[in-house]
Amino acid sequence: MPDFATSLPSLLQSFDPRLRQEAERLADDDAIRGLDIVEDEVLAEVVLDDRRVNVRWALENDAWQAESDCDEEPLHFLALCATLVASQRRFARQTQGSATTPSLPPEETFQLGLERRLARQLTPEEEGYLSKLEKRFQRVRQSGHIYDQDMVRLHPRWSIQSVDPLALWPEPPVNLKEFWEYVALALHERSLPAPSFLRGSVDIDAVRARLSVWRQERTLPLWRERIRDLLRSLNDAPPKGRRSCDFRLIITPSEARLQIRSSDDAAFRNVAGSELANLENEYERGALNLPASAELLLLACISQTGANPGDVCRFDLETHSRWLGTLFQQPALQARLLTLDEMPFRRVSEPLTWSSEENTETGQLNLTLIQADGAPAPLPLRVMHGAETLFLSSDSVFPGPLWFPEETRLEAPTAIPLNALATQDGIAFLDKLGLPLPADIAGRIRHEPLHVQIRAGCVARSHATSTEHAVFQVEAATPDGTIREVLRYGGWQPTENARPEDDDHSIICRDRSALATAEATLQEMRPVYDPEYEGFRVRLTKTFPDQFNTWAKGLPEGMSLTADERLQSILADPLIARVRIEASQTANIDWFDLKMVFEVEGADLKAADIRRLISAKGGFVQLADGTWRRVKLELSEEQQEMMDQLGLDMDEFSNEAHRLHWRQLTGQGAKEIINPRAWQNLTQRMEQAKLDEKPAVPEGLGVTLRPYQEEGFHFLSYLSLNKFGGILADDMGLGKTIQSITWILWLRARYRNAWPCLVVCPKSVLDVWATEFAKAAPGLKVQVLRDKEELDLEILYKDYHVMVMNYAQLRGCIELLESVKWLAVILDEGQHIKNPDSKAAKAARMLKAESRLVLSGTPVENRLLDLWSLMTFAAPGALGDRNYFHRHFDRRKDAKASERLSARLKPFLLRRTKSQVAKDLPARSEEAMLCEMSGTQERLYREELAKAQHMVLTASGFEVLTRKRFAILQALTRLRQICCHPALVDKTAGDDDSAKLTATLELIEGLHAEGHKVLLFSQFVTMLSIIRDRLDTMKIPHYWLTGSTNNRSEVVQSFQEDADPCVFLLSLKAGGSGLNLTAASYVILYDPWWNPAVEAQAIDRAHRIGQTQPVMAYRMITKGTIEEKIMLLQQKKTLMSANILGEGGFSSTLEKSDFEFLFGLEAEEAMNAED
Repeated sequence: MPDFATSLPSLLQSFDPRLRQEAERLADDDAIRGLDIVEDEVLAEVVLDDRRVNVRWALENDAWQAESDCDEEPLHFLALCATLVASQRRFARQTQGSATTPSLPPEETFQLGLERRLARQLTPEEEGYLSKLEKRFQRVRQSGHIYDQDMVRLHPRWSIQSVDPLALWPEPPVNLKEFWEYVALALHERSLPAPSFLRGSVDIDAVRARLSVWRQERTLPLWRERIRDLLRSLNDAPPKGRRSCDFRLIITPSEARLQIRSSDDAAFRNVAGSELANLENEYERGALNLPASAELLLLACISQTGANPGDVCRFDLETHSRWLGTLFQQPALQARLLTLDEMPFRRVSEPLTWSSEENTETGQLNLTLIQADGAPAPLPLRVMHGAETLFLSSDSVFPGPLWFPEETRLEAPTAIPLNALATQDGIAFLDKLGLPLPADIAGRIRHEPLHVQIRAGCVARSHATSTEHAVFQVEAATPDGTIREVLRYGGWQPTENARPEDDDHSIICRDRSALATAEATLQEMRPVYDPEYEGFRVRLTKTFPDQFNTWAKGLPEGMSLTADERLQSILADPLIARVRIEASQTANIDWFDLKMVFEVEGADLKAADIRRLISAKGGFVQLADGTWRRVKLELSEEQQEMMDQLGLDMDEFSNEAHRLHWRQLTGQGAKEIINPRAWQNLTQRMEQAKLDEKPAVPEGLGVTLRPYQEEGFHFLSYLSLNKFGGILADDMGLGKTIQSITWILWLRARYRNAWPCLVVCPKSVLDVWATEFAKAAPGLKVQVLRDKEELDLEILYKDYHVMVMNYAQLRGCIELLESVKWLAVILDEGQHIKNPDSKAAKAARMLKAESRLVLSGTPVENRLLDLWSLMTFAAPGALGDRNYFHRHFDRRKDAKASERLSARLKPFLLRRTKSQVAKDLPARSEEAMLCEMSGTQERLYREELAKAQHMVLTASGFEVLTRKRFAILQALTRLRQICCHPALVDKTAGDDDSAKLTATLELIEGLHAEGHKVLLFSQFVTMLSIIRDRLDTMKIPHYWLTGSTNNRSEVVQSFQEDADPCVFLLSLKAGGSGLNLTAASYVILYDPWWNPAVEAQAIDRAHRIGQTQPVMAYRMITKGTIEEKIMLLQQKKTLMSANILGEGGFSSTLEKSDFEFLFGLEAEEAMNAED
């Protein structure tokens, strides 16, 4: 079998070099997520720009084959190649790590340590971050340095402060774990959170302590330099004390002067120009003691760099009027802004207004500012522009109207030529000032409305680019259609027709609000101005049709849109599509071919175009002629119900026929879609069918079925009566075995001369089936095949009703097994044939049988294809061939694939969860699972048993109960340990040498796949460690609690609150009592401790107040060993028997005859007595 790592070079060579180069780039960008490499399968998700492609490489027929869910061939091959590149890099890292540090491969160990701490696998996003971290580490190994740019890659909020290397370590880290410790400390000290999965992986305090000496040594030169600088500054300028001072501003319409009064001065004096810089220095040193308002004034003056640097600090109001206006708007400064008379300015509340007078002789309009009483405003005035325009006289401050910003001083009335006002803008200006229009201007005004019209059209591809564009031309026109303005790059621009030709004296006033709205509306399309087309260009992307359609429907009033034929097709109503379903009968009366026929009204379209329109699900599709179309599918409620019932995909339009079994066509509405002749045949077939028969429970059944189990038996009999196969997919613990045995008993009663029934199951449950048959159907003769050499079909037919074998025997004996037609074939734990290409699945499909049944609590473990494999055995053809199934049901991004599949399976599959049948279940159920030893385990057990037997046989009754009692009890313990796992007494024993461990792990795997939480109890902590290691290998999350666990309550709370399925490993003494673990409803007692009360206590960790599910407990018992003997002895003596290991009174009550029974000596003594 070709190993994947070995096959990689040849697989990569099969791709084009340019494609491999692009795949390398994807690997550099961490575009390959969730890479999972197992023995015969590689899975990955590849991010290609705006889409994700799922890739699978699998070993099929001794060759590596690849598939993806991408339909575009270039992207398909790129994703396959990128997965190979990422796999090759992973193998290279593992090889490099083991070569450089053979005792501790850091990268691998770091990830494994994280997963062990988290008790789960890393997610694809977490693996992506770890890959980034590893890349930074590899660069550090090459250069020895790390930079701000590297840290930004690890945390986007890390700020770049320097291009120099960062000082994070005294010596470069030697492995990834140490590198992360330094990075985590750096992030912590900048208050930047680490990724959640890495939090708690580093002891920050310990790392800081490790670096403390090195950090202190690095700061010594800096401290020495700082001390020298401080002493030098003290010697150069001895510190001065604080002084108190005050400030004010003397203001005239021309200038403002800053004045100061210190504590030594009796009066205010002017601040010299050069003194302001000294005051700034003193203020920054905190050497000035100022009132708050004086401080505000000083800071305002310091901010003005235009102060006169001469003898006096002056502020020229030609350039500082706006600044002065801000000071007058600060209430705290009113008392510090003074006139030449050193008095505060008078604040006038009533604003100044403009008054106008027309001078016909000069052709001007004179504007004068007047006060509220009509008196002229005092001149000169300084205009102080700002949020509120203020006018400053020598002693007053007036609010007033807006004025030209470049003018800051008014000394006389303002004269404006009338012709400057005889425009639309001039009229608007007078309106803003609140002034009446001059008579001449008012008589010449003519209002002209403007309407915005947009012309949009597609332009052909140019030679310079392969992309298509739509061009938008925006114009403003009068009601008669004359275009007055055009929107260009710089805004609206007038055309040659801007003024009417016949009336040069008219003043045209146009309402331009629609023009401003149009400009903002066009920007929603994010266009680019193109002078070649004198319009705005928008690229035709996939999203353009939806964007354009939404934009066009939202155009405001006053705007019209004219589009060319191609763009108009986007604005057209959707085409109406209707569907017909046609069914025709195949050569086999039980099967029908269904086709979906779509008809589109109002358009003559090709089948390929219809297929694309239906697949677009109402979205736009560009057709061959360049236009866009979309369809609205009209479906009646009856049609939709029928489609759901048949499991047909409305989005999958093709000429492909869907082959369905007649049982899948018996719902309401089927008559309307099937042609009359086929319907007549189907009606006859339904009349022959036995769909509602519910046979009585067969005689000879030794157990009482629960109501839901009887329903399960009726389902199985319904399958047989109608010659179907099927799947019984009840939750684990609901009795699939008992229901199957009841069905077999019923089949044997109907077909007494038929061939026996065949049951195929995992090796670990062979004895479970034998035990259940003996209990539930003692009248059936069952052969459990221990060795394939025992298989004799002639003896089987004459002497047995049922044969039970494992999957390995099925593969090895298929040539004999396929030669007969079995009454029924049952595949227990049917997920063993989930891979349709496996030898077990191929062998199962070769079997001939009147009835076929699959038992599986987890029919779908990883892929929907698993279920296809099971159904291909149980009911061949019900889900189509493999290609058909892959196209219609195994699409990972199709959310409705599972719903359609469920509809197809409904006649053939029955599944009940524990919660669904809770009312029929006892609150607590218990089941013993027998396991049979072999190999090393059996040899060790027989050797230890022989020693114990010799010890008891050679000792007197007194010695057994006194001097040798402890040694005998030790022998009992060793036997129990061997039953658990031979490694508990022989460290060289392998993991596969324990039948009980194998059966337990299979049980856990099934429960985990069903989504259940499990409690597993063992008396031996070493055994729990072995189980934990195997769970790590299986990547099943788990929790751990033994006597050495300190944070018991935290562990219990974490398990209780964990939303995912997991296993809780508990030792008897630590977890057997006092804990509330109601999050689990399954309990496994790995090694019984024989006291029913102690076992009950363990089970009661889950079965207690707060438990909402029935609790199922499994006892793992090794067949034919001391474990069975002690359980029998417990029942015989009716004792509280914990205490083979000294936990009560069991060992103190044992007599010599009890030891002889335990060690299997009673039969030997009985034979000796007969002799």
